[in-house]
Amino acid sequence: MKKSFYIVFGVIMSFGFHANAQGNIHSSGEGGVFTQNALAGLKGVDAENFDMGNNPAMMDLYNDMRMKFGRMGEEVNLTLDDIDGTIYLNEDFTLGALYEDGVAFKRLYLRYDAYNDEVELKESADSDVVRAMVKHPKYSCSINNDKFVYTDYLNEDGETVSGYLQPLVYGEGYVLYERQIKVFKEGKPAKTSLDNSFPHRFLDKTEYFVSADGEAPKFMKTKKSDVLSVFPDDQYGAMKKYVKGKRIDFDDSRDLMNLFAYANTL
Repeated sequence: MKKSFYIVFGVIMSFGFHANAQGNIHSSGEGGVFTQNALAGLKGVDAENFDMGNNPAMMDLYNDMRMKFGRMGEEVNLTLDDIDGTIYLNEDFTLGALYEDGVAFKRLYLRYDAYNDEVELKESADSDVVRAMVKHPKYSCSINNDKFVYTDYLNEDGETVSGYLQPLVYGEGYVLYERQIKVFKEGKPAKTSLDNSFPHRFLDKTEYFVSADGEAPKFMKTKKSDVLSVFPDDQYGAMKKYVKGKRIDFDDSRDLMNLFAYANTL
């Protein structure tokens, strides 16, 4: 039993910060990056004391922000407290499950960092120790009944990248995925007393991806023509008729889910 405990923690990496101190900056370490050395260390005889270093994602967040302001000729010490909004889909940790090759093997408290594309987790709701799940296709998780899978996909520029996607519709023909993102928007000071000022803030952005016949998920714009172009000629007519009859709103995730669920019946 003790051996399986080590294997479980082979998919978890330690953060270098506490849950109630997310604005602190720490030196970079391996964090959530999957390495054979890290996995071997966590499976070793002293696995519970193996030091994974700190998570570089939070450092990247601050570096990105400072670079933005540096280009404007400003020196700033920016923390998350200076920015409206949050990097998380939900700041609260929620009891969820970890999966290996699709099989659940561990219940933990989880939340998703949508700015750094990272899953954070804790052993218990009141724990101050925050960890990160290894970014590897073998491992996935569910948070509030939403599943997060780590996979290769084609982004809007047609480049192959890796990250977490949320599958919305499964089928033999099509799998529809959603990607929820937090985008940093620089603040804008008021130039005159008649102008409005805007604080630094995180904005929500949603992207959709489709896997057809088992291929890698591909970015899909939510325009009628782009969505219908996903379907081959022998399905196009039926899908166009369905769109018209159901008055599909292509910006509504529920309508998109119904559309691809129907496509999987053809």
